[in-house]
Amino acid sequence: MAKIAKLPERRWRDARRLRLEALRTDPAAFGSSYEEEKVLLADEWRRRMKNTLFALAEGKPVGMITRAFSGRAKTRHVAAVYGFYVTPKSRGMGVGKLLLDAALRDIRDDKKIVKVQLSVNPEFRAALALYRRAGFEVTGRARNELRVGGEYFDLLNMEKTIREPLGTKSGRRTSSTP
Repeated sequence: MAKIAKLPERRWRDARRLRLEALRTDPAAFGSSYEEEKVLLADEWRRRMKNTLFALAEGKPVGMITRAFSGRAKTRHVAAVYGFYVTPKSRGMGVGKLLLDAALRDIRDDKKIVKVQLSVNPEFRAALALYRRAGFEVTGRARNELRVGGEYFDLLNMEKTIREPLGTKSGRRTSSTP
């Protein structure tokens, strides 16, 4: 069974290796490309690791997920998950569920967070099913959002409410102003 943990900055090469593998293996799953990220410097990889959780099997990263938190006043209550990847050899073994559950647990610990957002290519059916089982709902579709090798892909926008926002009822504004 995989263990979920943060990696120390000194293991930035492991994070880089896994991310570049993800971009090569499933290029239509990510908004970034292998070519864009292979040139990033060590400091950037170390910075990126701060909000990333890794699935480790025998100490080696086999999956990852990144949590993002807004510092902006109007969106401080919204978190996002992205960069979610599990190696092909580790798929179908519950590693993705462990990663997503751990990320959601960490996000839920921040009491000011009300909802979590993500985007997914609907062609990645296993990821879409995992998100739905975790309580995410589709809130929109961005058509032709990604272009990979001359082919266009849609992205589904999904979100999950993790606590009722103060001052609202069922997600509706309580103010009568338009």
